[in-house]
Amino acid sequence: MASPCGSPPQLAAVLAQLYELFSVNADATRRPTQDVEELARAILGGVHAHRGHRQDGAAADVSCLALTLICRMVAAVTSHGAHFYRDVLEVLLRDLDVVSHMVADFGCEDQLVRHMAAKSASACVLYQLQVSGEVNGAWRGTCERALLHFPAGPQLDARLWSLTCVLRKLVRDERQEAVRTLVETFAASADAAAARFLRAGRGHEGVADTFCLLLDLLEVLAASGAASGPRLTSVHAAALLAAVGRAPRYFVGKRAALLLKRAMLRKAGEDWLGASREAAADVGRLAVATLDAVAADWLASVRVGSPSYFGGAGGRIGRCDAVVLRAVSLLVIKSVQHHLMAHHDDDDDDDAGAGEAGVHLARLWLFLREKGVRPPDERHDCAVLPLLFAEQDDDMMEAAKAALIIFLRLSRERVCGRDDSAAGHASCAAGCNPHCHFLFLLRAVGWDHRILLDFLVSAETCFLEYLLRYLRHLRSDRRGFAASCRRLDAEERDGGERRPRRRSRRTRARASACLVRLRLLVARLHRNKLFPYKADALLRLLTQASPD
Repeated sequence: MASPCGSPPQLAAVLAQLYELFSVNADATRRPTQDVEELARAILGGVHAHRGHRQDGAAADVSCLALTLICRMVAAVTSHGAHFYRDVLEVLLRDLDVVSHMVADFGCEDQLVRHMAAKSASACVLYQLQVSGEVNGAWRGTCERALLHFPAGPQLDARLWSLTCVLRKLVRDERQEAVRTLVETFAASADAAAARFLRAGRGHEGVADTFCLLLDLLEVLAASGAASGPRLTSVHAAALLAAVGRAPRYFVGKRAALLLKRAMLRKAGEDWLGASREAAADVGRLAVATLDAVAADWLASVRVGSPSYFGGAGGRIGRCDAVVLRAVSLLVIKSVQHHLMAHHDDDDDDDAGAGEAGVHLARLWLFLREKGVRPPDERHDCAVLPLLFAEQDDDMMEAAKAALIIFLRLSRERVCGRDDSAAGHASCAAGCNPHCHFLFLLRAVGWDHRILLDFLVSAETCFLEYLLRYLRHLRSDRRGFAASCRRLDAEERDGGERRPRRRSRRTRARASACLVRLRLLVARLHRNKLFPYKADALLRLLTQASPD
């Protein structure tokens, strides 16, 4: 049996035999000839192999093999309950303190060894949390020190990655007690790291990797649901907003914009979790910070690069990155929505809130036009959002729902108290006429009711909530719907020139037919018990809101 201090070739032979046996025998029905302690010491020797042979690629390979074995043992013990490998793992963790040795490699010059050490240490920390409920002291200490004091670079990056990995796994597995413990442990140090690095601007390109890893950590904290987690995103909202325009690299600012958008939509971690648990108060603080920035001309500082295409002819909104434009637009629109909802309960502030909302939206439309989002009729601001979000269904529904809520929250005496033409003109001038948005949506899907059905049964968009809200409004405002139909007919025919009402029926007929077909299809599916949820309210509104 090779000792832990054996040469890299000797250790490689022992570990390769163990790896081969493990690959075909993960449940440990066949055991190695060595005892538990010998195997544990051989693995620890493999972890150390690269240290005395820094220029030897073979030694680094041995260390990576040993670290991979540790990861696989953790997975096997967790899933299969393999008792032999559990005993090996317990010797490594309890007697040999292998986590401390792996943590020491977080600063290794070899990038692959450094990454594997962080990955294996994270797996061991998760295992110990599951078995004993305790956070490994060596890992916790090094992560806290790094967040508080380490400069940007590989050593801090490895610790940020490991902490994010552990938290993400716990959040995904809904282990709330462990999540709460970790968030409380690292909240102060994560706050300090955010304060140190989020204000880094252009000219600090070396901070870019650290910046991105810190954004990942903030997103996991926002998705955690723990009391201190979501607060960090809103507390540092001003710095994150500034980073969209002056981050060390363009892609870093882009990621900051996407994080802010997901936090505003309460979808932090949606790529790996599906939903998050931000409190309304945290979203409200983020909305206040966003509108304060918009008022201070933040939009002028937002960097919007060229789009990236993987083949094809590109997008339809000019030469700007539509991902950033959509993220910024949705952030501003949702912030306006929260602003109006916050003022709605205070009659004295209602007019002021409506006026501020109009100013913020006007700034957004101007920003989008400057970036190349120009509808055919540039006088019709309602066409901006459908054009911008046409290729992103989930964001399009969120934007349409927010615009509808904004319209309904606006002061009645400013919009709804006027005659039909004046009310329609005022809401179109604000870019939030819900009839126009709905008609643009129908036009975008080719007036096909089957696509609307797909949206209704999909869990990926908020279309059901949006449609129910819109149908309630349509039920009480058929004249406004007719006015929007006439405007779209005129724009489609001659670029916006008005025509008599008797020649402006095409859009209304198509929309009416689409809603009728949707109602009949949903009713048939519901009657045959093929619809995924109870659709009585939806069918009732589709009947009551029929434009004809």
